Amino acid sequence: MGMMLNKLNLGSGLRPQPGYVNLDVRPEVNPDIVCNVEHSLPFDDNYFDEVRAWDFLEHIRIGKTIFVIEEIYRVLKPNGVFVIYVPSTDGRGAFQDPTHVSFWNINSWLYYCNDEHRALYGIKAKFKIIELQDVPSVAYEQNKVIHTKGRLHAVK
Repeated sequence: MGMMLNKLNLGSGLRPQPGYVNLDVRPEVNPDIVCNVEHSLPFDDNYFDEVRAWDFLEHIRIGKTIFVIEEIYRVLKPNGVFVIYVPSTDGRGAFQDPTHVSFWNINSWLYYCNDEHRALYGIKAKFKIIELQDVPSVAYEQNKVIHTKGRLHAVK
């Protein structure tokens, strides 16, 4: 029997993922845990093997994004996997949705992966890029929506 991995799905909404702890700020979607990640994540350091942020990060307010990424980093185990899927500013999706309050693209991740950028801004979180690419949105390709899709490993 294989080892069970601790996996967290942030912003589960109406798409909870089997095998994950599903977390959302909205109790009406019945997540496993109701939590506002802009305040903190209610987990111990180095707890999760994987954190999934699928159509989630764009809902974190500017001014709170570094804190949230650092919380994700804190709860990830060394070499833990951070899976991202976020509308890229290189397509229309980042700006078309009025609920989006932060904006991302491939270059955004340099601030969490490049030591010079991290030092300049005092960012504690450090990730190594395993995969990072822009992909046409599966659901909205005809609307010129592009997502940045990635797998980053926590460097601790």
